This record gives sequence, C-alpha cells and structure tokens, in this order.
Amino acid sequence: MPIDSDNKKLFIAFPDYLNTLPLLHFLRSVETFFIIKDTPKRINEALKAGLLDVGLASSLFYAKHHQELLILPDISISATGKVKSVILYHHKPLERLSNKRIGITPETETSFGLLRLVLEEFIGITPKYEFLESRFSDLQEEKILELSGYLAIGDEALILENNQIFEFSTDLAELWLMKTGLPFVFALLVVRREIAELKRTLIEKFLMELFFSRAKGLSSLAEIVKVSTHPLNKGLILNYLQHLEYDFSGLKQRAFQCFCEFLYKKSIIQQIPSLNFFPL
Repeated sequence: MPIDSDNKKLFIAFPDYLNTLPLLHFLRSVETFFIIKDTPKRINEALKAGLLDVGLASSLFYAKHHQELLILPDISISATGKVKSVILYHHKPLERLSNKRIGITPETETSFGLLRLVLEEFIGITPKYEFLESRFSDLQEEKILELSGYLAIGDEALILENNQIFEFSTDLAELWLMKTGLPFVFALLVVRREIAELKRTLIEKFLMELFFSRAKGLSSLAEIVKVSTHPLNKGLILNYLQHLEYDFSGLKQRAFQCFCEFLYKKSIIQQIPSLNFFPL
C-alpha cells in the first residue's frame, strides 16, 4: 500500500466484499482519493503500520487502538439480527462443540471476538480454535475433515451457505441479538489521529462524497445488484444487502460499547474504549 509524501492524497481502504457495494457504488471518482480494497485483517494491519489514512476497519481493531484513531461519524457495517456473512458452519449442535476444532478464516478479527463471546459466554463451551492460513475453499481435503466447524465471513460465508459439508450453520449476529437485544457493529470508518488535522479538508470532502454515495446506494439496491458482476445469484445478493445497516447511531454506539464490555471481561481488550469522533 502506498504512502503519501505530499499530503495531497487521502489513502482509504474498504473490505473487498459485497457488503461495501451500497457505500461505494455511487462514490464519485476524485483524484485526491486513493481507494484500496482488501481483507479486514490486512486493512487493520495497514492502518496500524501507518500505510493508510482512513479505513473501514474491524470494530475490534478500534477497541484495541482507540487512542490512535478517530471515528468518522455515522458510518458502519452492522446488522440487527441476521447478517448472513458472519457464519459459524459446524457438524454438531453448538452445545457439543466444546474441545472440538474450529477453523478460523485468516481474514477476520471482530468476527472471531464475536465467536468467542457467543460460544464461551452465551453457550458456555470452549472449542479449540485454529487460525488457518487460507480460506476454507483453499484447504486440503484432509484438513477440512479434521475440523468440526469453520468461521466464515464476507462473500465466502455467502458462498458456503448452500454447501453440503456442514449440517449446521449459526449466524453470529442473529444469536447476539437474541442474547443482548442489540444490533452488532462489525466495522467502523476510522482515521489515524496524526493525520486528522493534517488532511482535514480532504477528509471532510471524502465524507460528504461518501454520505451522498451511501444515501443513493441504499435507495438503489436493486439497481446496484442488477449491474453487479459478482457470480452469486442476484436475488441472494439483494436479500443479503437488505439485511445490512450502515449507520453508527446512538443504538449502534450502545451495542458497540456492550461488545467492548464483554471483550474487556474476557481480557481480549485491556480497557473499554471511549468513542472519539472526528469533528465535522
């Protein structure tokens, strides 16, 4: 990922998943914005390394590094109930997965934190988590046979929906809602603190463009899906996008803070973060 040496460009990253279509489809091309698409984990790593200015980053990443980041207002990827793209696929009922081997996609951070809370706090079991080096579809057959479950996120979770490998599937956002009564926030748009003032004008301009693109995108989901080149069935894509939410309202903020309280309880984070916003 490139580094800006003259402060005339804003380097921004979004997950390379279908869930960003409503945000990005109508985003106007501006020569001062350099937009990159990658996996959530790599976006987190690039933000931490100072290779990005702005990123739609894992909410858990913000929780861990909130002192170094500011939240850009009212943008998230979240869901109230089913999200359809953060799924634990498993061979046995959840209650029988204790000490069983669960493969974890290499692309996630927040979803693994959510999985731990769901299984350990809500169900009361502790599986053996295995961090995989590649996606499920790229694993060798013998490795697949060793696993009792697999945590899939993003487009891969949608693709695996009709698989014949696992008997059960658990939508983690749906179970979170059942147990807490709250939506779940998977990603937040954040900016590194040290460049917030340095590139304030660029950031403000980008936000205005993004707000416009989101508003038009959410009112044009059928149109976006119609022209999508993604190989998944268009009806499935439309149904999926209709389950997603893109705001960071007061309810979403409370939901995120609830998530952080659980993370703190399990020592996944060292302190409960404050919500520090980029001032408009």
